Amino acid sequence: MSRTILYIATSLDGFIAGPNDDLSWLEPYEGGEYGFEAFILGIGAMIEGRRTYDVSVEGGFVEVGHPVPALILTHHRPAAAPAGIDVTFVSGDAESILAQARARTEKDIWIVGGAQVARMFVNAGLVDEYVLTLVPVFLGAGIPLFEDIANPRPLELQETETFDKGLVQLTYRSA
Repeated sequence: MSRTILYIATSLDGFIAGPNDDLSWLEPYEGGEYGFEAFILGIGAMIEGRRTYDVSVEGGFVEVGHPVPALILTHHRPAAAPAGIDVTFVSGDAESILAQARARTEKDIWIVGGAQVARMFVNAGLVDEYVLTLVPVFLGAGIPLFEDIANPRPLELQETETFDKGLVQLTYRSA
């Protein structure tokens, strides 16, 4: 059975975006190969929040940011997705959305963001693996990754990897 993997970058103080969805703090780290290419080879579908999707559309990197079929969680569907990407707009609980993703692939499922989507799947106990890339910057404010987690979630460290520019990637499995 496929695994559900939360694969995401976070600042050292736990934010995935600065105020107003600011991602400029990631720019000094662009272009590096931080394990993403190997990761994406095992992914068959991704689950993403509407806000994260809109930021990728507005930033002009929606085609690059959606290398596999994507389920976009939303209560308000846009008129259409940009041409050339496989995007389906869905709503529902974490279990039903994960079932839809698994119906599309036998490969792993990537929970890409944002924080509300991550929280939804963590609180439902549906994340099998956490791949957190720590970026050596303090933001001080913004969108926290893990806020309002319902219950303690014991994890087992599987791997640590360091990259240039001080990035550290931690891989945990649900205990």
